[in-house]
Amino acid sequence: MTTSDRWQIHRHLATDSNERLTIVRHIPQHISLIGADADISRSLLAARYPKAAFTEYDPRADFLDAAAAVRQSGFWQKLTGKNVPQHRQALIEPLPEAAADMLWANLSLITAADLPAVFDNWARHLKTDSLLFFTHFGIDSLQEISGRLNACGISCAMPTLIDMHDLGDMLFHHGFYDPVMDTAKLTLSYRRADTFWQDMDTLGIWQALQFDNETAARAAVDAMWQSGEPVDITLETVYGHAVKKLLLPEGESAVQFFPKRK
Repeated sequence: MTTSDRWQIHRHLATDSNERLTIVRHIPQHISLIGADADISRSLLAARYPKAAFTEYDPRADFLDAAAAVRQSGFWQKLTGKNVPQHRQALIEPLPEAAADMLWANLSLITAADLPAVFDNWARHLKTDSLLFFTHFGIDSLQEISGRLNACGISCAMPTLIDMHDLGDMLFHHGFYDPVMDTAKLTLSYRRADTFWQDMDTLGIWQALQFDNETAARAAVDAMWQSGEPVDITLETVYGHAVKKLLLPEGESAVQFFPKRK
């Protein structure tokens, strides 16, 4: 895949996730968008669920502004996106409880430092048996970058880019049941370093990495284009969905009644 559009990865993942909704019978009335992606996700979901109301959350002011600007442009965006309340807040900042019957998060987990805390927050926000759909980057992302940095003796940690099975376990233990995870790999070919850095900024991956020397890390990555040849970069994309569990107060449990057998 070549790079030209700043939002192409968001669009690719949102489109793939939207296609998975064809088997979902549940029709959401209120959808919370966790992560603004230039109105890509909302437009897809609004076409599928024209009666749904939307609320958008993101800790990044520029991302919220970009989504709002798109909704002021085309006729369809103006028609369907005129009433989308936006909230700038971190992913662990409490959301309204039991307020949504679908939560859609397209590549927003990259802004989180504490994934279990985020899943707890999302579970509280969803009504029982409501749906969570999200995309993220997996542990095999940026192998070319980590390999280059290791060769240069530069430490690089990726604490939130974890195995998809670990993400599924987190979901199960933090408010959700029936988690389904799958993964795919994208190979991006960059002819120029500045295009790579633009994508890293939009995707938020670089900000999620931890270095012992970030200045040296940037210089080492820039040097990958010194030969003038394109550089291929791999992203492991992770798709997940799950259903919100019934959450009871501490010390309480559900009581079920069954008809007496004759």
